[in-house]
Amino acid sequence: MNVSRLFSMTRKDVVMTTRESFFFFMVFIPIIMSIVLSYALATMGTATPSLGILGEGEFVDILEEEPSIKVSIVSSEENLRKAVLEGEHDAGLIIPSDSDIAAGTLPILLISGKSLLNERLTIGATLVEAFREGAGVEGVVTIESRLIGTEEFSMKERFIPFILVYAAMIAAMILSASLIEEREFKTLNAVLVTPITPLEVILAKSLYGLFLGMILGILILVLNSSLAGGIHLILFFLILGTLFAVGIGLMAGAVMKDITDLISRMKLLGFFFMIPALVILFPQIPQWIGKFFPTYYFIHPLLVITQKGAGWSDVWWEAVVMIIIDVVVLYATSRVLRKRMLGKAIRF
Repeated sequence: MNVSRLFSMTRKDVVMTTRESFFFFMVFIPIIMSIVLSYALATMGTATPSLGILGEGEFVDILEEEPSIKVSIVSSEENLRKAVLEGEHDAGLIIPSDSDIAAGTLPILLISGKSLLNERLTIGATLVEAFREGAGVEGVVTIESRLIGTEEFSMKERFIPFILVYAAMIAAMILSASLIEEREFKTLNAVLVTPITPLEVILAKSLYGLFLGMILGILILVLNSSLAGGIHLILFFLILGTLFAVGIGLMAGAVMKDITDLISRMKLLGFFFMIPALVILFPQIPQWIGKFFPTYYFIHPLLVITQKGAGWSDVWWEAVVMIIIDVVVLYATSRVLRKRMLGKAIRF
């Protein structure tokens, strides 16, 4: 395999596809959806986190001057817990008296199950800085945290998987359309009489699809203020999900007759892959239904990583399932595509 030829073919696909008007139309759809969603359901993540406080002293004065959070003084612990439980405040802070602090009692941070990960991170960082400033120390600050209520996804958060699947399917469709066009104009046959091998053709188109899907996925997360949590895990699952879309796109490009056939069949296939996102969007539907569809193991881990701060121990099994799915799809795709390029009949 020649790496130089591989990247030259990938660059050729990028240049040829971006010249088409439909490319920009399809790519901008999920981006526009993200922008509209952000402004319709929230804003671009600019809402100031709300913190209820029970207590008084220098710490409270420092927190009230912080522009990154909105502070409200609460009269009793019962009222504070109720406000946090109902989502009126993203978190509530119970500050012990000076005598209790001297005795070793820690401040208690009550976190609302309805709060977003970005809001929790902002409040946590602000509290640490405020306590360090008040105590005049640079050491570790310990605050006891407790979750109040069941963790829930907001409407905006539940829309994100829908857009991610849509973007992945767009990347697959662009890849399919590119392959079908090369078949129709016989450019693929011309390529194969050169020293370029079928494997290099498959890898070049896979790299192009991977690049396109990753860029769209990252843009969607950024536009929805969701690029939070473990970045390495986010990129890992974006790669797994995009590889699945690449496999589907290449297989569709190999077996579909023309662009019209591609569009009609991809509508049905797209709905099939969209079902897990619809299940997440409507929590009234039993959530276990989504686990029967491959895209669930792509979007659900991304949702819990970016919105709830899940780690590898929470999503490892979904990664294993997605890797198995990718291996099966890419293996089947490579066989089908190789047969198509060598002019052999494809049977199912």
